Amino acid sequence: MSFLNRLRPQSAGNRYPNGEAFKQAVMDAYGFTESARRILTPTRFDVRNLNAPDGGGFWYGPDENRVELFGIQAEAAIHELAHAWADLTGFYDEHSADWSAWPTLNRAFRADVHHAAQEQDPQYPRISFICGEYEFGNPETGFPGMFENDAERFAGLASGSMGHLNAMPPSIRRWYTQLFTGDVRGLPGS
Repeated sequence: MSFLNRLRPQSAGNRYPNGEAFKQAVMDAYGFTESARRILTPTRFDVRNLNAPDGGGFWYGPDENRVELFGIQAEAAIHELAHAWADLTGFYDEHSADWSAWPTLNRAFRADVHHAAQEQDPQYPRISFICGEYEFGNPETGFPGMFENDAERFAGLASGSMGHLNAMPPSIRRWYTQLFTGDVRGLPGS
């Protein structure tokens, strides 16, 4: 699919009649807590192409309270819903020097991510790897790391775990227990 076609809304398929139906399916399949569901219920959820598992999307912030996805990819939905949940619950407690519209920093969370990156616990290979990439970057790929971008750190670890709390070291898991139950069934084809 061309990039421009990704920007155009596509007709709804039989599986999900609209973005809201896809949001509910993701929250059901990836174990969002009841509290998180209540918080995210008013969040508008638009999907440009309800027929393809295209990744990518946007969270438009707490004032607009809207998520927009390119397609029906669960990883992208979890990522953007994590952004929404964090901003709507006050997870971030400090404004960034680069962004003053709403708080985007949580230094205690970042310290736990840094600790997990240094520890590299073999029981949690995927999340430890992601923490390492976020904290130290990757010279082989040219990724510089996240620096002070706690919002992407939080959403990236949410989608990196796909809601599997047991895939997270305890120091990271504790930040996600209000968002996920850990009861994950998955969503075929997304």
